[in-house]
Amino acid sequence: MKPGGLRALLLALCLLACPIAGIAQPLAAAAAAGEELIFVEVAINEAASAGEFMVARRGGGWLMRAEDLRALRIDIARAYRAEIEGESYVDLTRLEGVRVFFDEARQRLALTIDPERFEAMSLSAPATAARPTQGAFTAFVNYDVNLQYSERLAALGFIEMGASGGWGLLTSTATVQAGGGGSGVTRLDTTYIRDFPGGPTRLAVGDAVTDAPEWGRQVRFGGVRLGTEFSLQPGVITFPTPTFRGRATIPSQVELLVDNARRFQSEIDQGPFSIDEVPLVTGAGEVTLVVRDALGVEQRVTSSYYVSPRLLRRGLAAWSAEAGAERRDYGVRGFSYDNSFIAGTYRRGVTDWMTLESRAELSGDVRMAGGGANLVWAGIGEFSLAGAASQGKEGTGALWRVGFSRVTPRWSLSASYQRATRNFDQLGINGDSERIMRQIQLGGGLSLGRFGNLGVSYTDLAFATRSRTRVASLSYNVGLTERAYLGAFAIRSATRGQGSETTFGATLTYAFGPRSSGYAQADNNNRAAEYRHMPPTSRGFGYRLYANQGEQTRAQGELSWRAGFGEGAIEVAHASGETGARFQASGGLLWAGGRPHASRRVEGGLGLVEVPDQPNVRIYQDNRLVGRTDAKGRAVIPNLRPYEENRIALAPSDLPMEARMASDTLIVVPRYRGAALARFEVAAARPATLILHMTDGTAVRAGASARLGDGQSAFVGYDGELFLPNAARGMTIEVNTGEGVCRATLGALPDEPLPRIGPIPCVLGVSA
Repeated sequence: MKPGGLRALLLALCLLACPIAGIAQPLAAAAAAGEELIFVEVAINEAASAGEFMVARRGGGWLMRAEDLRALRIDIARAYRAEIEGESYVDLTRLEGVRVFFDEARQRLALTIDPERFEAMSLSAPATAARPTQGAFTAFVNYDVNLQYSERLAALGFIEMGASGGWGLLTSTATVQAGGGGSGVTRLDTTYIRDFPGGPTRLAVGDAVTDAPEWGRQVRFGGVRLGTEFSLQPGVITFPTPTFRGRATIPSQVELLVDNARRFQSEIDQGPFSIDEVPLVTGAGEVTLVVRDALGVEQRVTSSYYVSPRLLRRGLAAWSAEAGAERRDYGVRGFSYDNSFIAGTYRRGVTDWMTLESRAELSGDVRMAGGGANLVWAGIGEFSLAGAASQGKEGTGALWRVGFSRVTPRWSLSASYQRATRNFDQLGINGDSERIMRQIQLGGGLSLGRFGNLGVSYTDLAFATRSRTRVASLSYNVGLTERAYLGAFAIRSATRGQGSETTFGATLTYAFGPRSSGYAQADNNNRAAEYRHMPPTSRGFGYRLYANQGEQTRAQGELSWRAGFGEGAIEVAHASGETGARFQASGGLLWAGGRPHASRRVEGGLGLVEVPDQPNVRIYQDNRLVGRTDAKGRAVIPNLRPYEENRIALAPSDLPMEARMASDTLIVVPRYRGAALARFEVAAARPATLILHMTDGTAVRAGASARLGDGQSAFVGYDGELFLPNAARGMTIEVNTGEGVCRATLGALPDEPLPRIGPIPCVLGVSA
């Protein structure tokens, strides 16, 4: 045969023998070009990869498609490539760190790859903000009432009114007083808040509080504030945390132990990996990275870290801009504003070990600007430096501050020194009595393990009025048993011109149960004892007994209660020969979901739960019973965590047997003091037991598979019984009897719960 005819014959045989006809022509073309394309299994470092891969054999070398290598996380950035049939292939024999062996019998390509050749695997991505759940308009009134009788009746109340929706939150607070030497209503704060969680940014219009660094002052004012609000993204870690890196030769398990406690665990593929955003205890600590392969071979690497919440991650910024007028006589007068100003604060994480901050204020009384830096030196601790200059009515002034702290699991130490000149001024200083010229603060703690904890602190303040206050304290606490705790303390305070005072004593606390505790204290001035039984979290009663002897002899008894609509207490006390009584109550009135509700104080987010037409169904928040549905199947769940995922569940056993629902759990994310809808869709079902017989009267055999009319599958039981979760008139059931498929059709259903229907004939001869 001529050579050309032989080649044609071989090519025809190849086309006929090829198991995949769709690639016969490319294979033939590649063969003609000197490459052979084949499908093989691929094993990497003795671990088989899922599926088959097309590879090219060129002489003694092997090539794989670039997209397959990228899917296997193999770094091919500097690899030699070739184009075959319009696709990019990588020559494995020229790839550094890769060794190739082909098992002809198993049609398997075994690759031995150095760990450095793999692309790094990130095991933990930064947390993202939870998207708020669809909400509804809500209006609420919070109240605190205090009625006290001692010779005469006096009443004091706190009222907060608010409304929220997708447009934001509007609140107003006030105090009400009657008797006791005064009466009237005093407005406190009126504020409109609009949150932008993606920012995270918050806009406040009305009464607000300025931002301030450690060396600044927070000031109440009326006006506008716009700035960063990290509480809108609770799951996001804002401070820098270390990244832990390692590598695995084969697929393994990795653990991260922080101070010998497991904080992270995951499965990893072969190659390098990194672990970011690990929740660590702030301060100094020790981390052990454990890599364990399938054979039990374990590698451990221990390193130390230091994390400070004072810092911001590299590139992360926080800012605040404020404009308005300072609030005067807060709590005394409702409308008193003076000294218009504009101010701003800016902080930015420059590196993972340094954050810079600045603050500027401009008003009719003062102009001030300053800046500072917070730094972490992992082996030593945290450092802070700050300086500011001002110009006011009394001239120019300056301030500077230095600070240091170190926190470890065994001990902690902090120290700061701040000094200001006589003429330094800033917002919030309204006289020499508020002008601190020198401030010294020292603090420390020592853990003695099972022998307790020791703490010490010292504060020294010198004012422009030449007054000076110093306070020093020493404390010791130790657990005597699992329920008993002993404490000792000593406090000495001294104020220039007023002398000094020293108090020392000891305390003993004993927990009688989850809601009951006793407390006793004795010092050089007083002896006191207390027994307290707290009311249950959901609803119920509690009480408190208290007695004191010393500077003032006092005996007191209190009965408290907690319910879904609020909390309260009745208190009777006898002191200095007089007896008095007090009544306290707090709660909230809420309009949500188109109807009123009585609830506890509305502080966080709300959940509007709907289980349509299902009364008295237990509702749980994070596995904790928080209420029951009313006659129409509705319930209000207060105090949800704003901008966080809250797990709301119901008790399926409280629903009728015929009720069906897709899930008994919902995740809701409410806005700040907003209401999130949690609607459980419940449908009525008609469960029934069907008895199937063949046309000859024998029962359909047990174990036969059935396909119900709604698409679900089931199996026939003994005596031809088949349970239908939701029976309906006209439903068709097809059963594979092993000899063929038979069909049965339901007629009218009996009007009774869980009916037994049948026998119903199942007719053969119907194709499945």
